Amino acid sequence: MIFLKKILPLLLSILLLTCPIMLACAEPIDQLITNGRIALQQKNKSAAITALTNALEQNPNNPEALFYMGVLHYYAHNNSTALSYLQRCYEQHPKHAQYLNAYVTVANHMGQFDCARDLIESNFGAEPQETTLRTKLLPLYIRSMDWYYASKLCRTSDLWWYNEDISNQTVLLDLSSQWNGHGDVMQIIRYARHLHTAGARVSVYVRPEMVALLSLCPYIEDVIATTHHKPALEKEYTLTTDRLTLIMHDTLHSPSQDIPYLYADQSRCEQWKKKLAFYPTLKVGICFQSSPMRDYFSNTIIPGPRSMQPEEIAPLLTVPGISFFSLHMGNDSAVKKLCRYPTFHVFDELDTDYGPFMDTAAVIKQLDLVITVDTSIAHLAGALGVPVWTMVPYAGDFRWFASRSDSPWYPTMTLFRQAKQGEWSDVILRVKEALQSYLFKK
Repeated sequence: MIFLKKILPLLLSILLLTCPIMLACAEPIDQLITNGRIALQQKNKSAAITALTNALEQNPNNPEALFYMGVLHYYAHNNSTALSYLQRCYEQHPKHAQYLNAYVTVANHMGQFDCARDLIESNFGAEPQETTLRTKLLPLYIRSMDWYYASKLCRTSDLWWYNEDISNQTVLLDLSSQWNGHGDVMQIIRYARHLHTAGARVSVYVRPEMVALLSLCPYIEDVIATTHHKPALEKEYTLTTDRLTLIMHDTLHSPSQDIPYLYADQSRCEQWKKKLAFYPTLKVGICFQSSPMRDYFSNTIIPGPRSMQPEEIAPLLTVPGISFFSLHMGNDSAVKKLCRYPTFHVFDELDTDYGPFMDTAAVIKQLDLVITVDTSIAHLAGALGVPVWTMVPYAGDFRWFASRSDSPWYPTMTLFRQAKQGEWSDVILRVKEALQSYLFKK
């Protein structure tokens, strides 16, 4: 006790002397945030976390530190954690467009669509001036079929010909936008048929891999690859999925009358008909992975958010009395994992010699049913008029609208939606039960 009484004043004096030095050594919060931002740009995850964590220790409510920490977790696929940081950031500055946009982006990825819509409208109204927020709000209106407000965000009067005669005019339909994936093109191309019906001569400008398939459409006169110069024709329409939906929304009150509007090559159909004749059972096509994505931090290729793992789709392959055919390329490593199931069949020559989708379309025409995740195969099967069951993630695309199990775009399509973010097991169970019932009816 005497020793403590003597040493305690000394310790206190040392502490008082060193505290200013320790405080002086702590990096300013602005510098920590800058370090975190730069580390994030350089894809240095650990350095970014360290810098931003230190910044938030100094000020837990600093909006900039919260913003970058939210972005970091979003890039790391930790959406719920990202959302909590971005919500706190938004609460500090609800009128800050960049912070709100990030918050809405993650809310959308988690399927919180009503929340995302309310966030924008409560701060910026139904017609925000900020371009990015308008882009975010438009699909939210389309999803709920709120055509009045959706039309205010996207001018479509220059894309429609109700009030003009386009008969005998040469029209270019430009689908080359970077936002148009293969499935988007397959959905949008129905518009070419409407133009043709109105009397126009239709040319399509599209990426090279789509040329062979679209050249089979009798309502298109010329399919021009983007490797060639875009011609200047009498009239030009540039379409993406959201604009297509707006200009054709009056046709969506009942199932589409366009089907089929994509076609398979007849010679390829005959070849695949002979090959599949060896399988006398019910024939079902399987597609369980969508386009892959690149991980931000590791730069590696990973499955996209709409994809399943092989073990998740595998329970379907145990249903007896069915032959399952992969609609993926045969050399895909995930596909090979399913080859241990005797009911599962892979064709290595799929789309290798005649161009993308040429064999796939011909195979689909020989099938009784296609079961697929939300990818181009769903659009191809639907446009060909083949029965297709599409498994939609919880945060489904706006084109499938809200809560419905059918699609007005494709009358042969049934939608099976995730009930919980990231959980495919319930979807597979429902699909398996429906498949057993489908088999019984056949």
